[in-house]
Amino acid sequence: MSLPDTDRIILYDIPSTVGSWGPNTWKTRLALNYKGITYRTEWVEFPDIEPLLSARSVAPNLPQLAPWPYTLPAIYDPRTKKTIMDSYNIAAYLDETYPDTPPLLPPKTRVFEAAFLHVFMDAVQKHLLTIMLNSISQKLNPRSQKYFRESREAARGITLEEVSPAGSEKRAEQFATLERGFDALASWFDAAGDGRLLLSGGGPDGDATKVSQADMVIAGVFIWVRIVVGEDSEEWRALESYGGGRWLRHLAFFEKWADASN
Repeated sequence: MSLPDTDRIILYDIPSTVGSWGPNTWKTRLALNYKGITYRTEWVEFPDIEPLLSARSVAPNLPQLAPWPYTLPAIYDPRTKKTIMDSYNIAAYLDETYPDTPPLLPPKTRVFEAAFLHVFMDAVQKHLLTIMLNSISQKLNPRSQKYFRESREAARGITLEEVSPAGSEKRAEQFATLERGFDALASWFDAAGDGRLLLSGGGPDGDATKVSQADMVIAGVFIWVRIVVGEDSEEWRALESYGGGRWLRHLAFFEKWADASN
């Protein structure tokens, strides 16, 4: 959906030395690209996220759902004058506001999609975050790096270097926990009977009009790892080994929408 520059959605993303890097902002970037909605990126350093969104009267995250009151991604739609925060809420908004684009969250499955997001975070994403926390900090610009380090160290009570020390038993156990999470994730796919999740058409012969937000979530996490630590890293080699390569096949289906040029 091509729009004039003045009507293009603004995607707020966090800059880094490696470009667009975050798993959650990538979920929204994939969604916009998949739907073919024209947008442009505005970069917001970590300490500027809360001032930006609070000034737009965006309601903060509920404490029981997110550790930080304001997070990215967020979008601003100049056609409706609305600012939306959180990748799930953004997907729902895009489906409702641009009904001629492929849906990500059909109403009948939204409750299952929302449940999946929380379970996936607990089973997989939070463990990957622990392993990658120090690597993320190293890729941020100076202002964001300072904010990220201070806030995350305060929350965890240890330095970022101590969260997942290279070669330690602690890190080995973190990888073991991560693998168990991916095994659980694989079992959810297998329960569908055809290796797909919810309405996903995410296979080589899948129906691209039936990609779900849950599929975007998984693809966004893999793009995050690849960008932040690279394909030669310990983290990426682990992901390659899980599930006999099924997750790389899942990611390959989404490469056509992994465009951060806007």
